[in-house]
Amino acid sequence: MNHPYSPVDQSGVVINGLDIGSIVTEIQSRGYAVVEHFLKDTEIAATRAAFETEVPITQMRAIGTKTGRTWRSHNLLAKTRAADFIFLDSRLRAIIDGVIGKYSQVNITTMFNTLPGETRQDLHQDDGLWPIPRPHPPFLCNVLFAFDDFTKENGATHVVPFSHQWTRAIEQDVESIQVEMPSGSALFWEGSLWHGGGTNRAADEERMGFFISHLVSYMRPSDLQLVSVPRDIARKLPHKLQRLLGYYPFGNGVDGLDPIDTLHDGVVVHPDARTADYWRKQNSDAEK
Repeated sequence: MNHPYSPVDQSGVVINGLDIGSIVTEIQSRGYAVVEHFLKDTEIAATRAAFETEVPITQMRAIGTKTGRTWRSHNLLAKTRAADFIFLDSRLRAIIDGVIGKYSQVNITTMFNTLPGETRQDLHQDDGLWPIPRPHPPFLCNVLFAFDDFTKENGATHVVPFSHQWTRAIEQDVESIQVEMPSGSALFWEGSLWHGGGTNRAADEERMGFFISHLVSYMRPSDLQLVSVPRDIARKLPHKLQRLLGYYPFGNGVDGLDPIDTLHDGVVVHPDARTADYWRKQNSDAEK
């Protein structure tokens, strides 16, 4: 019998025409998979508008880049409701379940825009933040949605196929491939895969994308969603999205209560809890 936190067998599962089992198998075997036309043009347009007009962004120099030619906005669930539907998409949820199991949480959420002149990121492993010896079971699954066409010219993501199975240290000069994909596509990968953003050599092409990372529910996320998203915002989110923030009943929850109940009512002490004197009297009465 599989442990309840094991990946879900998605063999034969088809959702809205997408063969979930085949996508999960490809991620497990090769380390990544591409699903074209995952998002509609209208869905991308609405989410892009939020990035352009309402979401606060920063310039970031990270993972080997020093130019500041990438704009990023982390902690999206605290900033906009424009992308909520993507987190809750049944196809996305099923793929994540198939790779790392049904008990997962949001690890990182980022909208980014790679501008002309941005340099290549270092190859890296997203699960490298956790000091767990390799090989290990998958505990991180990521997805990158292309809002613009991803091409070699504008810096399409580099991946190293099958590297999620390797145990050696990352080598920056290893051969990689760039994942070219049309707008609306989704690139899924397992957290151990060697990958990195490419150089944007295009003269006038931006490369916008939306990144979501999921982590198994029993590990600490990189971006602390329970703190990052104010409770007054979290209370208004759909139940499933509240779970994905980390309000799930893991272990003892909140004094034996469901954390979602505490989110709404603020109760942190179980209503059945009593002082020791009370329980001594109960035991005494029971023995009479």
